[in-house]
Amino acid sequence: MKFRSLITITVLLTGIMLFIGCSQPPTVVEEKTDWYKNFNTSLHYTRQGKITFYSAEHGGAELITGKPIDDFGCVKCHANTKANGDPISTETYTPDCYDCHITPGDKVNDSRCLECHARQRTEIAVLNLTDVHKGMGCMDCHSKEDVMGDGNHYPTLLKRATMVECTDCHQYNGSAVHNLHGKVYCTSCHQTTVITCYNCHLESAEKHQKRAFRPVAGFEILVNYKGKVYPANFMTAVYHNRTFVTIQPFYSHSISKEAKKCDECHGNEVIKNYLATGKIVMTKWNETNKSLSTIRGVVPLPEDWKSVLKFDYITYIGNPSNPVKPEPYNWTFVSGESEVMQICCAEPLTSEQIQKLAKEFGKR
Repeated sequence: MKFRSLITITVLLTGIMLFIGCSQPPTVVEEKTDWYKNFNTSLHYTRQGKITFYSAEHGGAELITGKPIDDFGCVKCHANTKANGDPISTETYTPDCYDCHITPGDKVNDSRCLECHARQRTEIAVLNLTDVHKGMGCMDCHSKEDVMGDGNHYPTLLKRATMVECTDCHQYNGSAVHNLHGKVYCTSCHQTTVITCYNCHLESAEKHQKRAFRPVAGFEILVNYKGKVYPANFMTAVYHNRTFVTIQPFYSHSISKEAKKCDECHGNEVIKNYLATGKIVMTKWNETNKSLSTIRGVVPLPEDWKSVLKFDYITYIGNPSNPVKPEPYNWTFVSGESEVMQICCAEPLTSEQIQKLAKEFGKR
């Protein structure tokens, strides 16, 4: 009897152990990614974002130039050297791992990122924008997929499915303000400014000189993007006195812990002037002293934006081949009309949204 009992207990224990063993979650083995293969389809390699933005098919600057993007060197934009210091020749340049890495897999310093990402360099070195994330590195927020791709082709960064989101680290706190603005993206309230470089001179770009009048900040356009109200910037360009402007969703590294005050968006001067005059003057050029004044604050983009937004376009009258340096007196006014206007990957605000923003905070 004792022997049979022992056998029974042994069988039961064995069954229990097998059951427990089968019910345990399987060991997760991280799949190794072939980053070199991914890189060949990434936007860093294909430069497809620039190609899409520029193309006539998508309403881009090709409509004022009538020339392929290859004539302007945009796709071959690069730093002066490889990561190890070897000089780069524009004529033979093709993106590869050694743009950023001295040896494959080594850690890339932020300064290397800024060799190519000029707007971000401008935010830091020229405009001295403050950011709550200051002290963090690029890769603290950006994943390897952001840099080297996820194996898929994308027409532009704005169409990528793997972009960094604020909610990757931060969660809505359930406050009344957050709940009320559920369809407003975080950066619309917490970003202090967007930036742009005013009036890209495309004749200079043909000579491989990246030339604009100066960086512009202190404003933020609001558009509809991915189902939410999102900040956007503008970029203007001229080519043989033909004029172009684009509006695109934009993120700048100028995030504040404190959100905008209600009256910075609701019932602000920009929207009051729009409702009173039917115009939003974005830039104004003073030919006498060669100075540019620009709009300030939040700019809700209305449905009739093409007839509403007003820009003064200027062109460079120096030698397009000359190296780029501050030359305000080599710029002159050419037009107050936008010949081609593009909005990329976004939509203007609806009439209903404009009416909500038109109401001053606390007033019905």
